[in-house]
Amino acid sequence: MVNDLNNGGVFIPGLLVTALVALVCTLCLIPLFSLSRLYRRLPFRPLMDVSIWIVTFFLLMQGTTALGLLI
Repeated sequence: MVNDLNNGGVFIPGLLVTALVALVCTLCLIPLFSLSRLYRRLPFRPLMDVSIWIVTFFLLMQGTTALGLLI
């Protein structure tokens, strides 16, 4: 069970690390979604970007809790 990441005596919360991983995954997914015509026609794409991050974060949290890495 790893809740915090220790980097030279500085503790970084596991939730923050998961959020940053979700951000990196989202930044990789957005160019893939932009290839579709539907994504280009959305009226407010930044809202879709935030919702993609939320879904990615939720899926990462489910995966890490299923593996027992976070509580």
